[in-house]
Amino acid sequence: MNENFYSRIPLKLIIISFIVPLSLDFIPFSGSIFYWLPEFTALMLYYWLINRPQNVGIGTAFVLGLLVDIGTASPLGEHALAYVLSAYLIVYYHRKIYEDDGLQAVFVGLALLVNEMVQLLVNLRFEHRSTSWGILLSPIMGAFLWPALNKLMVSILNFRQLKR
Repeated sequence: MNENFYSRIPLKLIIISFIVPLSLDFIPFSGSIFYWLPEFTALMLYYWLINRPQNVGIGTAFVLGLLVDIGTASPLGEHALAYVLSAYLIVYYHRKIYEDDGLQAVFVGLALLVNEMVQLLVNLRFEHRSTSWGILLSPIMGAFLWPALNKLMVSILNFRQLKR
């Protein structure tokens, strides 16, 4: 997608686009069968970090992390730290991954892996509990879901442009 397409996206729409993934992350799935699900808020954050870095950055990652911490009753700052570190990875390599969808999926998978590892280390250090290593499946699933999220968002944004 070209930069002109994303430059016409209003900030209000970007903020609204975080409501659905935040709501999905707040649903308390029980059991270990759902460990393979990626954090939907993180995926949407990475989408906007790649496609609209002028409006979404490290500060947005921190605020979204705090919101997820509050909504999931996690230790305050756990998701915020994880989102900031994984968002830094995306921002740092933005120029390399902007045009290549395959490379985007790889870096999104790596960012999700960083996200999960930071949360795992925080849980080990402060709560003295470990989780199953099955949580490492969620970055792989997130990388596989990335092209679908990209296409879905482009379709929604194109539909919005057509309605004008």
